[in-house]
Amino acid sequence: MMRSWGLGALIALALAPSAWSAGWRVSTLDRTDVTLRAAAVSPDGTLHVSGSKGTYAVSRDGGVSWRRLPTPGGESYDFRGVATPDARTQVLMSAGEAAKGLARLFRSTDGGRTWIAVHEVVEPGAFFDTIVFRDRRTGYVLGDPVDGRWFLLRTRDGGRKWVRIPGPPVAPGEAAFAASNSALFVGGRSDLWIVSGGLAKGRVHRSTDDGVTWSVSETPMVASGTAGLFGGLALGPGRAVVVGGDYKDELRPGPGIAVTADGAGWSLPPHAGTPRLMEGVGRLDGRTLIAVGPRGTSVSEDAGRTWRQVDDEAFHAIACGQGTCVAAGGKGRVGVWRP
Repeated sequence: MMRSWGLGALIALALAPSAWSAGWRVSTLDRTDVTLRAAAVSPDGTLHVSGSKGTYAVSRDGGVSWRRLPTPGGESYDFRGVATPDARTQVLMSAGEAAKGLARLFRSTDGGRTWIAVHEVVEPGAFFDTIVFRDRRTGYVLGDPVDGRWFLLRTRDGGRKWVRIPGPPVAPGEAAFAASNSALFVGGRSDLWIVSGGLAKGRVHRSTDDGVTWSVSETPMVASGTAGLFGGLALGPGRAVVVGGDYKDELRPGPGIAVTADGAGWSLPPHAGTPRLMEGVGRLDGRTLIAVGPRGTSVSEDAGRTWRQVDDEAFHAIACGQGTCVAAGGKGRVGVWRP
C-alpha cells in the first residue's frame, strides 16, 4: 500500500568506495536519487535489485561491480518487485495505482536486455505489492485487497501468462506493504503466506493447498494504519519468520520479529538490540537468517530462535541464494553479505 530508466545502451554503474560493515559489502549505484525495494538471486548466482524511477541493476561477479539495464517506460515505473524464475528469465513488477496504468508486469528472456509487457491490471483499487516464484514455472503476485479480498495472480508457465485466482477475505482496513517484495512468500510444494498490517495486530494468512483454502492467525506484533508485518520467510513445514514495525516511527518500541513452528501460533524470540522497523528477512544457510530494515541488520545463527542487531545499515529488501545474500535500500544503496 506504499505507493523507471529508459531504453537504450547498457549503462555501467559507478560504485562508491566499498566498505565492510558487520558482514555487508556496501556500494552505491550511480544514481543516489532512487530507492531500491526488491532484490533477487538467480540460479546461476546473478544478483538483481530494482526500485524507483525504472531502476533495475544486475551483478554477475558477486556484487563487486553492477550494471543498470534499460527498462520499459523510462522513469515512469516503480519496480518494487523483481523475480528470477531461471537464469535467463526475469520478471519486473511495477507497484502503482492500476487506474493510472502503473500495475504492470514485464518479462525478459535475455538477461534483462529486452522486455515484453505480459500483464496489466486496470481495476480501480488494485495495487501490486509482491512478486515471487516457487520454481521456474509457478509464480504469484499479491496486490492490495479489492472488494474485501486479497488480490492474487498466478502463472504456471514462467510468467508468460497470468490469471486471477481467489484471494482470502480480509478485515476492513487490512492491507499489505509494498516495501520489501516479501508480503507474500512461499514454502514447500503448496504453501502460500501473506502478511498484513492496518489492524490492531499483524496477521498472517496461510494456504497449504496452493490457494484453494486459507487460514488466518494473529501475531503478537502491534499494527496500525502505518504498522504491521512487512515481510516473511518460510523455514520448513509450518515454520516461518515474519518481520515488521511502523514505517512512520521506525524506532517505535516493540518487537520486530515473530516466529511460528506450526503455522498458527506465533511467539517473539529474544532479540538483542534497538527495537525498530524490520522489512525483509533472508536465509543464508541452514542456521543463519538475516533481517534488514532502515535502521539496521539483525542476525540469527540458530534458525530464528534468537536474534541480535549487528549494525545500523539501512536496507529495505533482502534475497538469498547460491550461498550469498543481497540487500537493497534507499539512495541507490546495495549490499552483499560477507559470511
